[in-house]
Amino acid sequence: MEYDFTYDRNSNKFGIRLAEEHEVLGRFLLEEFGQLAGAYQPLLQQLSALNSHQSMQYQGREYLLEIDAGEVTLSHNTLFYTTEQPLPERQQHKVADDDLQLDEQGMSMQCGLEDLLKLLRDWQQFLSE
Repeated sequence: MEYDFTYDRNSNKFGIRLAEEHEVLGRFLLEEFGQLAGAYQPLLQQLSALNSHQSMQYQGREYLLEIDAGEVTLSHNTLFYTTEQPLPERQQHKVADDDLQLDEQGMSMQCGLEDLLKLLRDWQQFLSE
């Protein structure tokens, strides 16, 4: 996984640039843990303690991070909701079922546990400098 860390001197904000398929990870980290290096330590400790056959879940405010046998999946919570309520009568004829599908792009990603650990350690070090 390729990434780049940024710091904007004007706004005093840190940022993470990732490939498009991993952008959701940057949003998750910044929204869930912020810009303080120490905030990442509990997650790093939990992830580092896993062996290749163990599983764990971290339920954040907006995302679910799942690790299973060394594979990481990060998904936005909206991907887990379904609605079976019909549209009001006046809207049923205006909207086709195909138009009601959730746009899942940018709401989930997968990577290896080792890649995630490396990114977290590098990010924490960047925040500490």
